[in-house]
Amino acid sequence: MSELQVRFLGQSGFQLTKDRSTIVIDPPTKKAGNINGELVYCTHGHIDHTGGVKNFLERNPNAIFLTNEQVATQFKQFFDRTVIAHNGGLYMHGEWKFTFIEGKHGLFNTTNLGVVVSNGDDSFGHCGDTVTFEGFYSTRLDTLAIPITGIVTTSPLEAISELQKFDQPLPTIVVMHWVLRNPDRFCRRLTREIPGTRCIVPTKGIPLLL
Repeated sequence: MSELQVRFLGQSGFQLTKDRSTIVIDPPTKKAGNINGELVYCTHGHIDHTGGVKNFLERNPNAIFLTNEQVATQFKQFFDRTVIAHNGGLYMHGEWKFTFIEGKHGLFNTTNLGVVVSNGDDSFGHCGDTVTFEGFYSTRLDTLAIPITGIVTTSPLEAISELQKFDQPLPTIVVMHWVLRNPDRFCRRLTREIPGTRCIVPTKGIPLLL
């Protein structure tokens, strides 16, 4: 069995591949949807998280669209391939296991469902846009992708405060959705505050070294 490979698609988008099976989370642009894969998951309905959904589903006519009901209404043309996610629910697709965790999107009345994706012994968490990581506090994860923009998500200081509430320090944090913030500065501070946690600033198009 191969190791999980994660590639950053920009903003909050990621491509996950294992054993020749590929899924996509929150593709931010049309270009980000130009990927051959089996499933696309969206945490919420804002365009910087759904911009590549149509391209992905048209490119992959047998692919599944996994998302919450609020987002699904934006893509009714794919209703026959849509699976609705609910807070606390589970979904299996082949060797992929999805566990959904609700988060609070700042400012907007937007349903945001973060997700833990597992495949074999590998796990990857994605918070979406949220001002708290509460649902993830007791979760055992290899890697968690977190936003640090502020206002609509946690700010850098709030993100560190939230990570300090976890039952155990997470092995790896990946920064995402950092608009106008300095992700490198955030990672330096995080590793000082939580020495047992590694912090990665991803580069668009480049696989993460997990």
